[in-house]
Amino acid sequence: MSTLRFNIDKPGNVKLIIMNLIGLKLDELTAGYRGKGEHTVPWKPKYNLSGSVLYMKVELNEKIIGEKMFVVR
Repeated sequence: MSTLRFNIDKPGNVKLIIMNLIGLKLDELTAGYRGKGEHTVPWKPKYNLSGSVLYMKVELNEKIIGEKMFVVR
């Protein structure tokens, strides 16, 4: 289980998209409506991704607001 952290500058509906280094979508999480500020969402990968470097794309109200790289241990 991993904890995904993200920060948004205004409230809205949030979606997190998890991708590998070549851009293949591995998972999509709907975090629902969130207020302004820092948030965390638990995530359990569907596959064994130990030691993988992944990207998390953050969408707020269907607009991409950021990407973040992280490692699954």
